[in-house]
Amino acid sequence: EVINKKDGMKLDFVDVRHAYFHANARREVFVQLPAEDYEEGMCAKLNKAMYGTRDAAQDWENEYCGFMESIGMARGKASPCIFNHHTRQLRGVVHGDDFTMLGNQADLDWFRRMISEKYEVKFRGRIGPDEEDDKAIIILNRVVTWTERGIQYEAGQRHAELRIQEAELGTESNSVVTPAIKTDIDEEGEIPLSSRDASMYRASVARGNYLAQDRSDIQYAVKELSRAMSNPTQNDQNKLKRFARYLIGRERAVITLEYQNNYKSIEVWSDTD
Repeated sequence: EVINKKDGMKLDFVDVRHAYFHANARREVFVQLPAEDYEEGMCAKLNKAMYGTRDAAQDWENEYCGFMESIGMARGKASPCIFNHHTRQLRGVVHGDDFTMLGNQADLDWFRRMISEKYEVKFRGRIGPDEEDDKAIIILNRVVTWTERGIQYEAGQRHAELRIQEAELGTESNSVVTPAIKTDIDEEGEIPLSSRDASMYRASVARGNYLAQDRSDIQYAVKELSRAMSNPTQNDQNKLKRFARYLIGRERAVITLEYQNNYKSIEVWSDTD
C-alpha cells in the first residue's frame, strides 16, 4: 500500500545560523583583542562560544539540548543527538547546527515557531507528499528524496570520485564486482610503505570510512583496510586499489527506505556466524 495521505509525516530541515554564538561560554576563555579595540596589557573574556575555540562545540551542544528539553523534546539514551516529543508526533536528530525533524504538518509548524523564537534560523525545506512540499533536499552532502515508495537516501558521491582519483588508476582501468576478496598473504608484499605513501593510504582509507557510513556495500572492505592504518604494506596498498576499482561505475549508491504499515515484526539479517 502506498502511503500518500494529507496527514502523513514529513521531513523538515532547519539550519541555525551562527550557532556557536548562541551558546554561553561555560568556562573562562580569554582571547586577544581585535586591532580596533586593542589596549596594551588587556585581553577579552568570552561571554559566548567562539568558533575555533576548544569549548565551542560542547557549549553549543549544551545550549541546544537545553532548548530541546525546554520544549518537551526528550534526549535519546543510546544516541544523545536524537530527540523525541512524548505528546507530539515529532522526532528529530541534530548534527552540528542542522536540525532534521520528522512529524506531521502541524507539529513541524509548531517546532518552527519554537526554534524561531530562540535562534536565528534558516528553513532549508520540507519534503513530503503534498504538492506544495519539496521533493528533494541536500543535507550534509547527502541527497534525501521523497517518492511514492518511500524516502530515498543517497550518499555523497564526491567522496567516491575522489577515492578513484587518489588511486591514480588511469582512465583505462576496469571495474571489479566486489570491493574486497580474501587472499593468501604474499610475503613479498609485506614490505611497509614509505612514510609518504603510508600517509596517503591513511587519508584514502579515512575517506572510505566516512563514505561507508552511508554505503553498506563497502563497509566490510573499509573495515579490513582500516586494520592496517598503523603500518600499511604493499599488500594493503593493493587492497586499497581494488577498493577504488570497485567504485568505478558505482560512485552513486541510493538506499530506499520504504514506508511501513506493519510494526509487529522485525526482520534481521546476519552472516553465517
